[in-house]
Amino acid sequence: MRINFNPGQVADIYFKRLKTTGKEGKKEGVAASHLQKDAVEISDRARELQLYRARLKELPETREELVVAVKKRLAEGTYRIDAEKVAAGIIEEHRLDRRV
Repeated sequence: MRINFNPGQVADIYFKRLKTTGKEGKKEGVAASHLQKDAVEISDRARELQLYRARLKELPETREELVVAVKKRLAEGTYRIDAEKVAAGIIEEHRLDRRV
């Protein structure tokens, strides 16, 4: 089934509704209290995501203790890069990118 969406029709419907409700919020003698009011419900999953976003904002952008430890190992000459771990990380990141 194909649904044809015409933004002009949406605007027409909106303006017709606006004209019929008037300034007092009445529609052809119907009290404003009987008109349907807009409501928004946030799902549990959305609330959970909001919580995670708030916690992520609290985290520092860099982990200073890790930066200090790496700088120390670099200065001492004991920092070694494991090429296999780097390659595995690149492959895993590529897999994650394809999932999104």
